[in-house]
Amino acid sequence: MMKLLNLKAIPVAQERNFYSINKKELDVVRKIKYRKSRKGFYLSETVTLLEDKDFAPLKKVIVEKAKEYALDILGIKDKIYLTQSWSTINTTDAFHKTHTHPNTFISLVYYAQCENACLFFDLTTSSIRECFNFSYTIKKYNIYNSESWQLPVRTGDIVLFPGHIRHGSVVNESKTPRIIIGANFFLKGKLGTQKEVSNIVL
Repeated sequence: MMKLLNLKAIPVAQERNFYSINKKELDVVRKIKYRKSRKGFYLSETVTLLEDKDFAPLKKVIVEKAKEYALDILGIKDKIYLTQSWSTINTTDAFHKTHTHPNTFISLVYYAQCENACLFFDLTTSSIRECFNFSYTIKKYNIYNSESWQLPVRTGDIVLFPGHIRHGSVVNESKTPRIIIGANFFLKGKLGTQKEVSNIVL
């Protein structure tokens, strides 16, 4: 079952022990071609990773989970579809810098191999500074007064969030490489209505 973290009404959904990747699947992820390392951070050359037949079971549950997120958490009936999927590897002391996913409705991260890590969200400003940009004296940091947030993750976890949210990873302090599989989803079909002069077809 997905647990919901509402950061400024941004629905970040996390499910523990979502999927147990098997040795064959993990070996495929390790052996695919990666772009040139940037300080221990490796990004796969492929952006269609989940189309590999070896990942058919994982793709099936990832697509189902994304649809569940859209329907049950976002509360919308619009259709979505998988647009890209890839993997990254962070060796010891490496991290994934903060970024967004342009042209993406929903982003998803599955932690295939991960020890004591956090997914980092950069909110730019806290909820209580949205209207009045006061410099508050913080007694205890929480989701209302924080400008960033770290979500603890581990092997088997999956996290879903809107693609426009800035996110990244903390430094991998483990001797074990951190391996994730990412996926993006976009809307499909008719959106809006003729009455509201907002209808488009994607």
